[in-house]
Amino acid sequence: MRPLLEVEDLRVRFDQLIAVDGVSLHLDRGETLGLVGESGSGKSTLGNAILGLVPVAEGRIRFQGEEITHAPPKRRRALGGHLQIVFQDPYGSLNPSRTIGYTISSPLRVRHRLDKREATERVTAALARVGLAADAMHRYPAEFSGGQRQRIAIARALVLEPELVICDEPTSALDLSVQAQILNLLLDLQEQLGLSYLFISHDIDVVRHVSHRVAVLRRGRVVEQGATRQVTEQPEHEYTQTLLAAVPVPDPHEQAARRGRRHELLPS
Repeated sequence: MRPLLEVEDLRVRFDQLIAVDGVSLHLDRGETLGLVGESGSGKSTLGNAILGLVPVAEGRIRFQGEEITHAPPKRRRALGGHLQIVFQDPYGSLNPSRTIGYTISSPLRVRHRLDKREATERVTAALARVGLAADAMHRYPAEFSGGQRQRIAIARALVLEPELVICDEPTSALDLSVQAQILNLLLDLQEQLGLSYLFISHDIDVVRHVSHRVAVLRRGRVVEQGATRQVTEQPEHEYTQTLLAAVPVPDPHEQAARRGRRHELLPS
């Protein structure tokens, strides 16, 4: 069976800067591909290129076998029902002057021409999937906690019933206990709905928890790619080893030893 998403030798440039440099990867249906790397490695730029938010200089992007690299605006709008994104900052991605119900239902009214009753039913169902009561639709973003706002952002992404959701650092703005709740929610939704995720993060430990496969990105290039267990337990590239050495552990002596090994791996 052909992959849901295929990226082939992709390059994205901003003036003279090469942000994504020859990246190739694929994502199967019902799978999570973790994309991990430090800030500035090109992770979010790659996600934005797949969504058509930044222009591609070279290479190809195929979704469900269709080339969408340079899809025109009308086709891109249609693809919005199949490709969605959950951003890092849930408050920044929600209009503070609009109720939650209005925000989630807007794409339903525009894309599917649903009447108010049908849209309300879909919004109620989407909120229930993420663990929020129906009366949340009458409230505003400022009335919710950070974790609740991220649940709302996930509900908005799911209301159009997409096949692929790009999760761009979806838990990095949350404290640890809430992070775990959101990660478990994403895993439950994947199992229930058969979703595919491109999960972008700087935290290889988070990526290890949610991903079937991992691609490690450094300076716009994939330096290592493979099954999660292989990449995180037997990493071949020194940069992957460095990311793993930076993961906190409860034992301070082990942490100190790992940090020592990490400094040995860093280039002088």
